[in-house]
Amino acid sequence: MANWQEVKILINRTALEGAYAVLDKWGIANFAEEDSALINHAQEMGWGDYFPEVEHSEQVTITFYVPEPKFSVEKLEELKGDLLELHRYGFVPGPVVVSDGKISEADWAHAWKAYYRPLRVGRVWIQPSWECSQEEPKGVDLTVHLDPGMAFGSGTHPTTAMCIQFLQDLNMDKRLLWDVGTGSGILAIVAAKLGAHVQAVDIDPVAVKVARENRDRNNLTFSVERGSLGDLEGTPHVVVANIVAHVIGPMLGDIQRVLAPGGFFIAAGVIEERDPEIRSLAQDAGLRLLRRRQEGEWVGYLFGRGDESG
Repeated sequence: MANWQEVKILINRTALEGAYAVLDKWGIANFAEEDSALINHAQEMGWGDYFPEVEHSEQVTITFYVPEPKFSVEKLEELKGDLLELHRYGFVPGPVVVSDGKISEADWAHAWKAYYRPLRVGRVWIQPSWECSQEEPKGVDLTVHLDPGMAFGSGTHPTTAMCIQFLQDLNMDKRLLWDVGTGSGILAIVAAKLGAHVQAVDIDPVAVKVARENRDRNNLTFSVERGSLGDLEGTPHVVVANIVAHVIGPMLGDIQRVLAPGGFFIAAGVIEERDPEIRSLAQDAGLRLLRRRQEGEWVGYLFGRGDESG
């Protein structure tokens, strides 16, 4: 595994365009920005449901990575000097800080695995695929072997665990289930092991790859394709979507129309402040709230199609 040098630059937001030019001069084409203004703007525009609390700052942090070693102490000082020189071109870079550190590819790829342990969710045992199988506790009906990789869904997040609990509460045997936004494939795998016929989709190609790998390591055969709700076929008895409120809300009417009579919709990924909105939209769409779970700020739902048969 290669080692990388992580370089961080702290500079005034108003000097960003000049900083871009300096980085280009140094041959740095790929970098990331941490900017409190971007988070505030995303929140104002509704681009997501959860935003970290940040203090407003007039400065931003630019981070880039280069193969180690590349930037000596002298080179870092030279880079800082070029950034400070931006004042000559009408910019106000402010108190520029340039710092560096080291990081290993192994840290990126595997360090998180040290904190991911076998987990029980109701009657489901989730076993990290890279660990030797442990003895299942009493009362477990099925085991899921999982490597979430870069995709969402390990079972440890409250929204995933809530969906797994709802799945266990339903009769899944030989019923068609759609998993919209499958992520790691964990919910599709649990449903398939509970006897469902599964179709899973995700718009992220990385998630599709990871979900297929997890499906295969559990010796299952169901479709995992790149796509969304409109790309699935048939009349599902259950639809599950562990996404976010601003995606779930517009889906509710379509889900009510595609569900089989007596069908169910499992939804999660909604923060508490969006809870009234989602419940109101679901009611308007003709979905009945059957159960609601909450863990911390996260809320999950089991909705019924709106008719009495099930």
